[in-house]
Amino acid sequence: MKKLILIALFLISSVTLVGCGSQSGISSSGITSPGITSPGSAARGGGSYLDEIIPANILSLKLFDQSDKSFSLGELKGQYVVISNFLTSCQEICPMTSATMRVIGDAIEASALKGKVKVIEISVDGARDKVARLAAYFSLYNDSNFALGSGSDSDLKAMWTYFGAPAMRVRYTASERAALPLDWQSGKPSAYDVTHPDLVLIVGPDSHWKWLDLGNPNPGQAKIPEKLKKFLSEDGLNNLAKPQEPSWSSEAVFSALHDLTGVQIS
Repeated sequence: MKKLILIALFLISSVTLVGCGSQSGISSSGITSPGITSPGSAARGGGSYLDEIIPANILSLKLFDQSDKSFSLGELKGQYVVISNFLTSCQEICPMTSATMRVIGDAIEASALKGKVKVIEISVDGARDKVARLAAYFSLYNDSNFALGSGSDSDLKAMWTYFGAPAMRVRYTASERAALPLDWQSGKPSAYDVTHPDLVLIVGPDSHWKWLDLGNPNPGQAKIPEKLKKFLSEDGLNNLAKPQEPSWSSEAVFSALHDLTGVQIS
């Protein structure tokens, strides 16, 4: 999406960092963690480590997935959770985010972290991203190793504001609607966009925010469904051909998970 990177960068200096020194040792998931993950330190593969206690009101926000299963971040305690933001009506960035998250989910499923890490994209567009829309979008990727989530506009606003990625609805002009490809599902022009900083983060099994990376997803060789590729705007096609910097990748997530858990993901 159109990025508000300065807002997300402000997050780095505004979060309250808890604890100090190396956090190597045994994590609450029982996995040995050999990497240096000191709060505020730069991660070897990109991004930064944190140890932020996520407030109870954020952990309890009611979400749902593409199968209409209700969940909250608090209910995922005991697992690492890789989270990125997206919306199914995005024509610039999100199809590449989803392709990257699919790669991450597949690699985790094939590793020793299987069953210990949840990979999920959570929407910024509660008004449009209902269960049926999530399910249709999810089916385009033909994969079960990652998930999609959404919720009410108010709950999504609270969550993404906390994570430093507030979203803003921007209505298209008549000329913009005429110039953009028609919606991949309805075949109709989109009425509005939702701008937001693009990021990926990791929540630990202790429900602490552990890691953050900012920027466009770099999908590498990950495949974009043809229906969504045709839905990309000119900016989206340019982002697919050459992701703008800053960017994050599946390798950055794998490196962070290795530091946090001691498990190598290839």
